[in-house]
Amino acid sequence: MRNQFKILFYIKKNQPLRNGKFSIMCRISINGKFCTFSTNLATCPKRWNQARCRLMGRNESARRINAMLDDISYLLYESYLSLMHSATELTPQAVRQQYRGGHICVDGIIALFEKHNSEFEQMVGVTRSRSTLYKYRYVCSHLGQFISEQYGVCDLPIHKIDRGFIIDFHRWLADVIGCCTNTIKIYMTALKHIILRAISNGIISKNPFVGYAMRTEVSHRSFLVKEELQSLMQYHPKNQTESIVLDAFLLSCFTGLAYADILRLRMNNIIELGDRRYIATSRTKTKVAVEVPLLNLPEKIIMRYNRDDPFEPIFSLPSNGHCNNILRHITNEIGIDKRVTFHSARHTFATTITLANGVSIEAVSRMLGHVDIKTTQIYAKILRSTISSEMQRISPCIDSSFTTDMLNPIISQKPICQ
Repeated sequence: MRNQFKILFYIKKNQPLRNGKFSIMCRISINGKFCTFSTNLATCPKRWNQARCRLMGRNESARRINAMLDDISYLLYESYLSLMHSATELTPQAVRQQYRGGHICVDGIIALFEKHNSEFEQMVGVTRSRSTLYKYRYVCSHLGQFISEQYGVCDLPIHKIDRGFIIDFHRWLADVIGCCTNTIKIYMTALKHIILRAISNGIISKNPFVGYAMRTEVSHRSFLVKEELQSLMQYHPKNQTESIVLDAFLLSCFTGLAYADILRLRMNNIIELGDRRYIATSRTKTKVAVEVPLLNLPEKIIMRYNRDDPFEPIFSLPSNGHCNNILRHITNEIGIDKRVTFHSARHTFATTITLANGVSIEAVSRMLGHVDIKTTQIYAKILRSTISSEMQRISPCIDSSFTTDMLNPIISQKPICQ
């Protein structure tokens, strides 16, 4: 009996993509049995000719996609012929497997990115953080949107990623998504990680990032001054959630703990050394151990939420984004005219609470859990009072060594003749 082998391309009209296009699907059938899979290509319904199973028109996009569909058809037929001369059962699924498993289908950048994210997720809570996973997911999502808009496909073979693609993606992030310079660097670093991983695995040999320079801009670190912090302390929360978020934020202002660190803070992290209590923990982000002496106010806040179980988290906080919305509402009500997020509390600890009160930059760096003291020095640069106090400290010494009567007499300027 002669086998009837057919290949059909069609668009998946019931599930539009985010950009309004539709995925182009492939159906393989052998003697009435069939299987389907995505070609990783996409188009608009009005451009699709179902009778020909190809795109209409002669523009570059249509020619490119039609050529790729021709390639898929050819490779599927080659897979079918290969199976016919083997002992393998001839089924549509076997043809699809042969087509994919024989490395006929080139690895796509999105497929590799998603594989990385899936493996990364398995390590969350072990050696990786969930926030970093979210970052990789955001970048993968933006990259997929960029490829769909610029190339009309769902994925792109990784060997087609060149320096021009990298530069175009950079510009797209800035112009379309509206990312700032520092965010673009974070996203491009994530993409570079996927590229280097592909090189390491032998999928590609050339690095498209060669010759591409990533730069950063000095960002404004928002923090609260003394008067603003006092206003927050005197604010009366409207509900329990506001109360918990505000207390956690104030605790962060007086300890320097980040949102993720406060989220996992437990009573067993409170230790006594001599006559003083300390918070002894490790940073969620860097795993660096930190010990922060407890002042009276943060200790009182912690005692409000004292748990019987020393291993139970002290604070039950909503998501970081929800906390930021609550803080935005509170600061608007009390008239603080600046963008305040939960992380602003950490900046406040570094500036208003410690550096402005004469705590050495080395001690601040250790309490913040900074790996590099240069990170802490950023806070010293932005704090005007620190600069002022440092100059005030040396003023008597300079004034006594260099008196005004040492100045040479001024030569009066003669009027200029007209």
